[in-house]
Amino acid sequence: MKKILAIDDQPAILMCLEKALESKGYQLIVTSDPEEGARMLKEDMSINLALLDIRMPKKDGFEIYREVREHRKLPVLFVTAFQKSFTTNSDDVVEMWQKEFADGTTDIIYKPFSLNLLFEKVEGLIGTAEEEK
Repeated sequence: MKKILAIDDQPAILMCLEKALESKGYQLIVTSDPEEGARMLKEDMSINLALLDIRMPKKDGFEIYREVREHRKLPVLFVTAFQKSFTTNSDDVVEMWQKEFADGTTDIIYKPFSLNLLFEKVEGLIGTAEEEK
């Protein structure tokens, strides 16, 4: 069974992600504390995927991404309410997409999203819950 860690400062989003992905057979760990989540991603090598909100207090998803990538190459799905224009027009984000995200281990999904799109993105990054990828 594949393990996913979701980090988002909105408990309702975490609950939705947890219910949806557990229904597909994934094991979910959720936290609304970005610092705790970053620590878990660095220490728990059994985590197969990180779902990261971009805008959070204390530490944003991009900061967590950079910290974790110093320790391991973990697939990441950014889950954000930012408008798509932000992620396609922001110089910092465009540079990240071109330099770091182009390797196929990182993707983004915009809130609100359909569960089918969520499942598609997760399976694209790590496969189904039982499948080896």
